Amino acid sequence: MENPNKKDYNVDEQNKIYIIGGKGVGKTSLFHLIFSNKFKEDIKPSNIGIMKSNYKSGEKIFTIKDLTDDDNFTNTNILKNELEDVLLIFILFAFNDKESFEKAKNLILFIKNNLINNKELNMVLLGNKYDLMGSEPSSVHIEEKEIQQYAEGIDNLKYINISCRNNINITQIKDIINNLEIDECKEEDEDVMNEEERKKRVKEIKEKSCLVF
Repeated sequence: MENPNKKDYNVDEQNKIYIIGGKGVGKTSLFHLIFSNKFKEDIKPSNIGIMKSNYKSGEKIFTIKDLTDDDNFTNTNILKNELEDVLLIFILFAFNDKESFEKAKNLILFIKNNLINNKELNMVLLGNKYDLMGSEPSSVHIEEKEIQQYAEGIDNLKYINISCRNNINITQIKDIINNLEIDECKEEDEDVMNEEERKKRVKEIKEKSCLVF
């Protein structure tokens, strides 16, 4: 998969942020926008796997990961394992794809049911292609009221409408990232795996997975 910052690709991951969602909802477009501030018209559908790069905000460094899945991705142990130390997850759906909203809800349920040693995870539900509300209302298949009612019923879930193409509310996305607090002095809980054990576990799971890295 194309990586906009190749020199950072192999560095150690830290302060992980995930971008997930169904196919064609704009995950990779958002990934590039965070780094470049410019919408890429020529982005091709991503292969199954993970695209990642480091994002620096002042003295803080985050590893932002665009997870492109197939229909079975959320049933693998990759995401479940890494939930233990991820800081923030953006879950995308598209306003012109009702199925993508159902996918987003399933992902949120999966995340909440599989938290590992992580009680401080931030989740943000993003409704992409919001510009269609004005330009092509007949193509919109999800009522905003339905989304808001759903989001209000989920603890610690923030909901934002965005448009990657028209750069709507992308600044809010960056503000959320930039304002994340990192507790570098946090003592390890005895129930939390140490870094060596975590990396070993991730490696074992990846070797058993059909995902491409």
